[in-house]
Amino acid sequence: MHYFVFSIIGIATGFLMAIFGIGGGAFIVPALDVAFLIVPNLSHPPFQLIVIGSLCTIVIGSLPRAIKVVSGHQSERTTATILILNALPFILLGSFLATQLTDNILRLGFSVTIAAIGIWTLIGKSPTIKNSESIQKYSPCKLVVVGAISGISSALFGLGGATLLMPLLTMWVGLPISLCVDISILFVSVTSIVSLVTLSSAWIGVHGANSITPEIITLILILGISAAITQIIAAGKLVKMNNQLRQKLLGGYLIILSLWVIARALI
Repeated sequence: MHYFVFSIIGIATGFLMAIFGIGGGAFIVPALDVAFLIVPNLSHPPFQLIVIGSLCTIVIGSLPRAIKVVSGHQSERTTATILILNALPFILLGSFLATQLTDNILRLGFSVTIAAIGIWTLIGKSPTIKNSESIQKYSPCKLVVVGAISGISSALFGLGGATLLMPLLTMWVGLPISLCVDISILFVSVTSIVSLVTLSSAWIGVHGANSITPEIITLILILGISAAITQIIAAGKLVKMNNQLRQKLLGGYLIILSLWVIARALI
């Protein structure tokens, strides 16, 4: 029964990820939260373990696509490398902080981050679609800031992919959307692996390996793999949605999600 429920929630989550063209903490974290909440006689894991489960899913879904990006344009690899190198110290910092902060503080931090992105997405101006050849001159300092924000957000909340990186790179840094997609995939794959390893190690170092039961690992993997596979299959088959409408719907979803997480923290 547990496995069936987690599979169904994973499939539904995968469809949402495919519709909005993003996949990661903004969908997997609340999906895992809901799944553990609605299944009877199942202990709810700490928020840190839910983030670890989200990172597992991101790695599974992004790694095959990231390998293809590596053989792409030099400009994409260079920009992604700058972001990754600036993110690594903050991933280590975030992994340490995640073991020291309480469950409620992490949930509130997640909700504030998601709400800020949601409001920006909802009322912000859609970036002009450009070809990768028409790259504007951008400030390297902005890439440093984006890398730092994405790195610490990835380790603390499982966020740092397209939900956070795409609006920052397009609407703030000024990179073309076509370039940002590949940069985001490569960045997310590498930083998620690092975040997963460092956060898991930090958690086990503080709480011990017995704090992560085989049942929790199995259920998280079932939901994550179901979502990742569904997203891959559905991404090319769903009806195309107007970009402006997609942006507004995504912004509304993120704001509603932030309210849900706040409510869960206060219960």
